[in-house]
Formats: sequence, C-alpha cells, structure tokens
Amino acid sequence: MKIYTLVECENRNSQRLLNKFIEKNIVVKKLSQHKEKLRFFIEDKDFKSVQSILNSMGLGFEIKRRGGSFFAKKFFLRYVSLIVASIIALVISGMGSRYCFGVQIECENNEVKSQVNAILDEYSVKNFMLKSSLDTKALSKDISNKIEEAGFVNCFFEGSILKIQIKQVHTDEEKPEYSRIVASCDGIVTRVLVYSGTALVKAGDVVKKGDVLIEGYIDTYPDTEENQRIPVEADGVVYAECAYSQRATISDKSIEEVRTGKSYKSTDLYVFGRLLGKKSKPSYEYYESVTETKVFGSVIPVKAVTTTYYEIEKRETTLTQSQIDEQITLYEMQVWQTLPEEAKLLKNYTLRKRVDNLYIIDIYYIVEQSICQGV
Repeated sequence: MKIYTLVECENRNSQRLLNKFIEKNIVVKKLSQHKEKLRFFIEDKDFKSVQSILNSMGLGFEIKRRGGSFFAKKFFLRYVSLIVASIIALVISGMGSRYCFGVQIECENNEVKSQVNAILDEYSVKNFMLKSSLDTKALSKDISNKIEEAGFVNCFFEGSILKIQIKQVHTDEEKPEYSRIVASCDGIVTRVLVYSGTALVKAGDVVKKGDVLIEGYIDTYPDTEENQRIPVEADGVVYAECAYSQRATISDKSIEEVRTGKSYKSTDLYVFGRLLGKKSKPSYEYYESVTETKVFGSVIPVKAVTTTYYEIEKRETTLTQSQIDEQITLYEMQVWQTLPEEAKLLKNYTLRKRVDNLYIIDIYYIVEQSICQGV
C-alpha cells in the first residue's frame, strides 16, 4: 500500500526542481500552483530525498499532510476487520457446506419461475434444509418434464445456494445473444489477442468508443452452408493507439500580490465563547491577516484573539520566457498524470501559438493501451 505526503514549497526554479525529482526516480502526483507556492504529492518513502533536494536548492517548504500515521491506523483497522470477517466467513462456510440458505432461479419468464416454485414446494425445498436431502438431478429432470417452455434445466448447489438455470425453447424468430467486448475509447487498433470468441477488428482499423471488438461465438465452417455458430465467452485483449490532448492559454502578464509595508493589529475578547463588543473589520481593501490566540484566567477564562492585517497591492508584471516555459512544463505534467498507468508512450509534442499577449498551447500524448471493456 502506497503512502503519500502533501508538500508545499516556494515556486522558484520549478523546472530545475522537477528535473532533480526525475533524476532521483521520485514520482510526483497532483502537481498544482497556489499563488506563489507549488503543491504536489510524493510517496512517503521518498520524503527524506525530497527534503534533501529542497534544502540544497534553498527552497522554503511545508509539509501540509503526512500520510504515515493516518494510513497506519487505517492499516490496523483494515486487518482487524479482516480477521473478524474471516472468522465469520469460516463459520458461514462451515454451515454452507451442509445447509441450503436460499434458492436462485435464473430465468427471464416470470410464469416459468412460478411453475418452478410450485415444483420446489412439492420437493419441500426451504431455507436451512440439508443439501444431502435433495437429489438435484431428479429435480432437473422433473422440472424439464413438467414445464414445456424449459428447453434446458440444470439444478446444482453453489455453496449454500440452490441454483436453477433454465433456458427456454427458442422459436425461429429468436436470435441468440453473444457476450461482447467493446472499445472503451476511440483509437487505431495496433494488436488483437483473442483467447475466446471471434475478433471483429484487425490492426489498422479505426474504432470508436462502444464499437464491438470481440464477439462471443466461434464459426465451425465459416462462409459455408454447413457452418454452425457456437456461443462462447468473449475473451481477449485489443491494443490501440490513443491520443490524449489538452489546450492551455498562458498570458505573458501576471498579477502579483505584494505587501505595501503598512499594517495594524486588532484584538477581540471572548468570554465563555461570546464576543465582547463588535468584531473589528479590516481597514484595507486588499489584505493578508495573521491571527494569534491567547487565553487568560482560570476561573473565568478570557480568550484574546489578536489579528494582524497587512495591506497588499496588486501589481502587473511581464513574465519572462523562462517563467512561461515553466508553466508549459506544469501543464505537460498534468496531462501526463491523466494517462493510464499501463499505457506505453509512443510520442508526444507541444504546439505553441502567440496571439497578442497570449500563448495558446496544445499538448499531445500518443500512447498504446488496452481498450477492452466487457459487456
């Protein structure tokens, strides 16, 4: 089980920082910017390496959430519940090996189900009966003989459940339904591996999401009058070339919030959780605040909340080419993190277009991945 830690550091030299992570094989998850800060998740096992890199680069950082203690408790509770569940499962399985706890009739026709229930009453089938007291072969034969619509009947115990599978007699108008494997997304087929069934696509075919890739049947003599179509379970893997893209817009102007140097303090008093007087309001239109709380007195505790307000102003600055490149790199990593884990990267490229004071960035990743989805 992987444990992750949330780190927030200064957003300086982010490209160099990411390069150092790559050199140390440190995986970065959910990378994002927050004002002048850079936030990301790392595996807890890489915490010391990340700490060493940040210190060597002189980047101030803060651990927002350390995953170890939380997951340790979760790990303990999980295994306690597993032990209890295992004991209960052993007791139930011991009883299930001898007793019948229920009946499951697999049939779409409700009228046939009613007739089957009437036959079960004749056999005195009920919950908590001994499985050894019921002859399932005789029950299958009896249901097949008494119900004309039952073309095939199979009665058997699966654990503690009596299962009755009934396939009705098909008329000429009825067509068999086969299991299918369909495409989970758009792509160009690169490889097809069929374990069971018939492939309906080949390498080079363009498929859309929902298209049938493998269907659950086998033809005995294809394209001949003697051909018989045998239903089987559709099984296999189809690989395709898929594209992941994202468009980003970056302005060469940036709004920064900078403290002007002006500040003041305001203190509010609380007795038994109630505010004395009116709560003070900040005098600045744009500000940052830092709050400090102290409690005085033992018999009648008084809580003093002191808030320091710092005036800030917004300034427009022009980004350097290096800063724009860093933002583009962050967008590329965000797209990379959306790719499936098993996907194989084939190629990637980034297109840049300058319009007035904006950069329009198109990021593309081309991968090979499995696109199978059972139906």
